[in-house]
Amino acid sequence: MIPELQEIGAVRRVLPLGRYQTTMDELRNKYVPEDNANRREIWDAFQEVTAVVQQAYGRLSAVWIGGSFITSEEVPHDIDVVYLVDGDAYNKAASDPRGQFVTQVLLHKNPLVKRLNDRVDSYLLPVPPTEYGYDYNYMVTRGYWDQFWSKARFAEGNDRWHYPAAGYLEVIIDGYDA
Repeated sequence: MIPELQEIGAVRRVLPLGRYQTTMDELRNKYVPEDNANRREIWDAFQEVTAVVQQAYGRLSAVWIGGSFITSEEVPHDIDVVYLVDGDAYNKAASDPRGQFVTQVLLHKNPLVKRLNDRVDSYLLPVPPTEYGYDYNYMVTRGYWDQFWSKARFAEGNDRWHYPAAGYLEVIIDGYDA
């Protein structure tokens, strides 16, 4: 369930600090009013990019959603997401040209294509199988994204971000274990 936005003195009302599991339907119902063409356009772009990611990897564990789209911002310019991709699916995609392309774009390593869609600021986090135990790189990167999505904008300028201050959402797609 998505909690109500709260006033914390930031530029916008934000989710309470934490990660909240939700569904695509609940996310759409909460943040995509029928009479808001801008949010519908962003939502449609997000659905298209998510479909491309699913096609490239076959198995998409979850998606984390943060940024202005899930705040009180009346006219967000995009949706910010991290796709958490099953580690085995990620490795298999490395041998497929489409998987290679999507991986390069999501990891921001493609010099020609910055985003799969301008309305979706998307990133990638491969999730190793749990039987591998402790994976240092995964833990550090997951911690980075958890902290990143917990920031809130309090003012304009270089010192505008503070954390931990805000929450973000998680939609489980195929789950974390096969």
